[in-house]
Amino acid sequence: MKKSRWKTVGWYLFLLLFVLSLAALAQALMLGVLPMKYLAVVVAGVAVMDLFLYFMLNSRRVNRVNRVLGSILALLLCAALVVGNLYVFKTNSAFDAITHDGQQRHELSVVVKVNSQIDAIQQISTPIAVTSSMDESRITGFKENVKEKADLDVEVETCDSLMDMVKALYDDQNEAILLDESYRSLINDEEEYQNFDNETKVIYTYVYYTEDKTSTKNVDVTNDSFTVLVSGIDTYGSITTISRSDVNMLVTVNPNTKNIQLVSIPRDFYVETDCDASYGCGIGEMDKLTHTGLHGVQTTKATLEKLFGIDINYTLRVNFSSVENIVNALGGITVDNTDGYAFSIGGYDFTQSVMELNGEQALAFSRERHSFAEGDRERGRNQMRVIRGMINKATSPAVLTNYMSFLDAISDSFETDMSTSEMKALIQMQLDEGGSWNIGSISVNGTGGSDYCYELGNYAYVMYPDMDTVNAAVTAIENVINGGEVTNG
Repeated sequence: MKKSRWKTVGWYLFLLLFVLSLAALAQALMLGVLPMKYLAVVVAGVAVMDLFLYFMLNSRRVNRVNRVLGSILALLLCAALVVGNLYVFKTNSAFDAITHDGQQRHELSVVVKVNSQIDAIQQISTPIAVTSSMDESRITGFKENVKEKADLDVEVETCDSLMDMVKALYDDQNEAILLDESYRSLINDEEEYQNFDNETKVIYTYVYYTEDKTSTKNVDVTNDSFTVLVSGIDTYGSITTISRSDVNMLVTVNPNTKNIQLVSIPRDFYVETDCDASYGCGIGEMDKLTHTGLHGVQTTKATLEKLFGIDINYTLRVNFSSVENIVNALGGITVDNTDGYAFSIGGYDFTQSVMELNGEQALAFSRERHSFAEGDRERGRNQMRVIRGMINKATSPAVLTNYMSFLDAISDSFETDMSTSEMKALIQMQLDEGGSWNIGSISVNGTGGSDYCYELGNYAYVMYPDMDTVNAAVTAIENVINGGEVTNG
């Protein structure tokens, strides 16, 4: 009787072990990141262990003590396989989460003065002011939304520029304005309206989504060089929010030489805007580079392709939350600031040395520009130092110690149009070949001045590009693409 009971338990344990083994192997194959040499070892190891435990659990030659030991080992292996399946599942989910689904989120707000007696859109008696840069399709969508939700036909009045619209509100020419929330930071930057958020209130919100017309130039990322635009938007929270592109960096990767060239471009670069006409941007208009992000990352990409005369294969969007979350999930990063500047900001003291930074420190370090004579240019260098630290940590074995936290972080922190299969291929290559990457960093420069900015509808500080530095950056990019060494400077 006892032998029969032990045999039944043994069979059930082995069946559970076998099912979990098959599930783990199936998920490992679907994940597609393990090189064949590692996958073969895993398959062989699982098969040998399963056969061994089958013998321990069901063979008549095994005594009771060994059978109990086999049961314990089987339970431990089952637990390990459950954890392994969870890791693989979360890895696949993380890849799916950061792959751009083509949706861009937009938010339009009806804004009134904070001391206004108006608390609902039905109370507005004057036309709602809109800026001339807002295309008719968005205004029509807003009107239809109000009609559907509030059974109200609204009237709008067009102002020549964003600042003219805000002035109309402050001067009581219009009781309300229709504000694209991605433009709020532009208003806050104006000294006259720096308290805009406290001096106004939102009484109605219209949220809608548009299709991002991505134009990836796909390559074999494990054999061919490629360039990625890293766009850092000036927001916290959802990565899908459209906002200014405050960080603009070209990352050129040569997988054969393991060379990476970083090129930082100042946010205030005065550039000719280029984009798909359906985005509502001012094609051919001159503006700050940061303002191109107001029409999505593809507008920034097209504008930089025109400026540099190069192909940008992919885009990667991050925000303030991204930096904090990723660095903390990595367990901190090492940043080499020996050739940089010492400064203090936000209660943090950054020295001219090799530093260990957590997420909050890394964000503060990469955002500061007022402490430097070169302002945004030195900030760009610091951002590249942080990027280098993140790449080095993420490609080291140390990432495994915080793997699950790392997966959780990247799921909410990145958005890219690189496909899941391309990302997996890169990881597989790194696991297969190992080794470190050589990372070079340079920044382009320019001359400060004041000029008309299309999206602002007003004059503001800009940086006129120094085309010698732009051409030098192009040369550095092409050099890495063609198998040469990285450039620093």
